[in-house]
Amino acid sequence: MSILDISKKPITIIKNSTISDAIRSLLDTKISRLVVSDHGKHVGIITEKDIGLFLFSDTTNQSLDNIPITKIMKPIEFVNQEITPENSAKIMIEKGISSLAIGENEEVKTIFTKSDLVNYYAENITDEKKVVDFMTHEYEFTHTAAPLYKVVRKMLEKKISRLIVKNQNEEPVGIISFRDLFRISIELGSEEDDSGFTISDQIRKGFLSKEGFGNISLAKDVMTEGLITIKFNQSLSNACKLILENNVSGLVVLDGNESIAGIISKTDITKAIAK
Repeated sequence: MSILDISKKPITIIKNSTISDAIRSLLDTKISRLVVSDHGKHVGIITEKDIGLFLFSDTTNQSLDNIPITKIMKPIEFVNQEITPENSAKIMIEKGISSLAIGENEEVKTIFTKSDLVNYYAENITDEKKVVDFMTHEYEFTHTAAPLYKVVRKMLEKKISRLIVKNQNEEPVGIISFRDLFRISIELGSEEDDSGFTISDQIRKGFLSKEGFGNISLAKDVMTEGLITIKFNQSLSNACKLILENNVSGLVVLDGNESIAGIISKTDITKAIAK
């Protein structure tokens, strides 16, 4: 089987779009990447994680509606359509990327992501690999009462796009991701101040501010409640199916005492396929 059999047509965005346009498109389509198009040619790719890492660390005075996507656009990684899922997984891990494209002459015919690899594993691999054999034991978390500026700062420092949220009893109760922050940026950024100007720039800078928005807003105000979990001794195939059914990037792994043992993510499954 080649990746051409399980890849999909890309969702595109035009080159002169802004980061605000890209965020809205990602939220509307519920995907995590967009291929950038320029007069019929595909010239780059932008991902949810790239936007988040740039957006909340950027110190310019430009608003979301004025920052071009070309500022964070990355090159497209093309591969031959005959490549196997196993070799495509190796390339993704080696290059630290989450998608590959099939096409030629700056035209992406189809795109192949880690989600497609997870789907491939769920449908085609029936071995006895267990979650515990490939899970990531270390994970990052925050608490419901943590001010938002500390949450965002931690995500930027660790270069991660999501954190588990625990309550005061150290029980996991939700997750906070760049997508949650994007939603707040768009919702609050569309409001107007007394002068009739939108406040998107103030909100964006406010995420990291100890004064105002970033301090008075807490993780519990922004997080998505609930977590999708799996037991450590379940099969990797079951993990793949749960990830796909719930449209999430990973699962919280529980040990025999129902405590968090780690995370099993699309990246972990990609590594399993690469091996």
